[in-house]
Amino acid sequence: MKKIKEIGIFLLMLLCIITVGSTLLFFFKISITPYHLPFFIFITGILYYLLKRKQGKKEIFSVIFISLGIIIISIFISSFMFDRSSDGNTYHKDAIGVLKEGFNPIYQSSSNMIEKRSDDSKILTEYSIWIDHYAKANWIIAANFYALTGNIESGKAMNFLTMYIVFSILFTTLITQFDKKKAFIISMIAVLNPITAAQLFTYYNDQLVCLFLFLAILCLIKIDYDFNNKENWFIYILTFILLSNTKFNGFGYLLVFSFLFVCRYLYRAYKKKIFFPTFRKLTIIFIPLFIVSIIIVGYPTYIKNTIDHQNPFFPLYDEKGEDIITFQQPKKFIDMNTVEKLFYATFSKANNLREHDKTELKIPFTIYREEFTPAMSNDLRISGWGILFSGLLLCSIIILIKYFKDYQKESWILYTLGITVLLLLGMSESWWARYTPHFYLFIILSLYILLKYGKIKIGNIIYIILISINTLLPLAGNSYYTLKNSFQIFHDLKNLSRKEIIINEKGMNGILYNLKDFHILYHINREVEGQDLYYHYLEYRSK
Repeated sequence: MKKIKEIGIFLLMLLCIITVGSTLLFFFKISITPYHLPFFIFITGILYYLLKRKQGKKEIFSVIFISLGIIIISIFISSFMFDRSSDGNTYHKDAIGVLKEGFNPIYQSSSNMIEKRSDDSKILTEYSIWIDHYAKANWIIAANFYALTGNIESGKAMNFLTMYIVFSILFTTLITQFDKKKAFIISMIAVLNPITAAQLFTYYNDQLVCLFLFLAILCLIKIDYDFNNKENWFIYILTFILLSNTKFNGFGYLLVFSFLFVCRYLYRAYKKKIFFPTFRKLTIIFIPLFIVSIIIVGYPTYIKNTIDHQNPFFPLYDEKGEDIITFQQPKKFIDMNTVEKLFYATFSKANNLREHDKTELKIPFTIYREEFTPAMSNDLRISGWGILFSGLLLCSIIILIKYFKDYQKESWILYTLGITVLLLLGMSESWWARYTPHFYLFIILSLYILLKYGKIKIGNIIYIILISINTLLPLAGNSYYTLKNSFQIFHDLKNLSRKEIIINEKGMNGILYNLKDFHILYHINREVEGQDLYYHYLEYRSK
């Protein structure tokens, strides 16, 4: 069991070292190269050996070699499963591609680099505002994989690695309180939920925010039990660096959970009359952590945004920035408050708002035929936590009430859920599922309570089955359609390899890197009509 967690820690170290190391090299004007990833793996191996040398060489090398095997398998799967999402094929791949091609986010604007690439590229700078100003950890990691493999899809390996990391640490934590079967079930349901299942084969980064946030919260809870445990702090620090540089909202959630748990630590320290030693230790941890996360790793984002636009989160939350929410929500939501929007988005029929602009309430646990197609979307707006989530949420509340006397001694449960509710009510766009990963804590924690204190075995089994069905639809649907489309995309790109074509790329800039990976010479003409290419995102004709 220990090896399972150690592999997770090694992989977490690797992702963090890739992010920190690449950013440090940017300061010295060294862009991402094919040699970066092997170098960072080597550095991670050395550091892991130094940290764990008491375990013995055999155990250490076993962890490293198994980790390398997981990395290779993740790269292999990701390389063939082509991203069929809109966001993935627009600014996410565009950012990964320019980073791989030498973009240095500290000294350059991506628009200048894109324009220099070729005459065709003058019309391809529409996503530069996001590439230049958004958090970049996931792009940097993916670009390192891309630079080594020459396949832009390979960067999605980080999705599988992150799922393993969170599963391994959660599972080995729960194994101290449950048998292996129950610990496995809770861990799988936590990491494979409707958001991660929907985005597993894409470059959407909400799944990473979800997983890293769950891991950070787990560490905060474990620290609450054992404040001086160095391993828990180590995992938390690595997770903090990654999550704070993955997405703005994830950083915000992390700060809220961390601040309120730190308040909890200090209150307990005050009662034990060790307030100042505890405060001093927290200061020693968090000041360097903020320096590394925000000033060093976050320099291309938070510091540059502040210098150039007086707003670390530009172009969001800025009067001169971009509003990405209003035009994507139901029109009726414009006049609703946060609670009303959250209610309708949770208790309505599944709807991704592309077919029609309405929300239609339904009875919990009912399923309608018209929900199946939108439920398999990468970014489901209404009922985004799954077509059974409204019923599961009600069940979770019943479980929380029914077993209150049993779990009240585990005060962290209500404390964590209290923070979750605070965030849900405090964020006006909580209705959009992929932006609210903490909402799923109701399901995870209610399952934890039920399996620990529930006496009716059949009830436990039914609850697990319902949760699984809720996740199975986006997982099965996305896996099937991604695999099906990947065969067709690979076939089409292979047939066009080393040929010259004219394309209408319809704003899907990221797919241009797929064309380059297959040595397809392209020219852009947004007026051209021809055959569909890459999941109908492009049209092309032979030159």
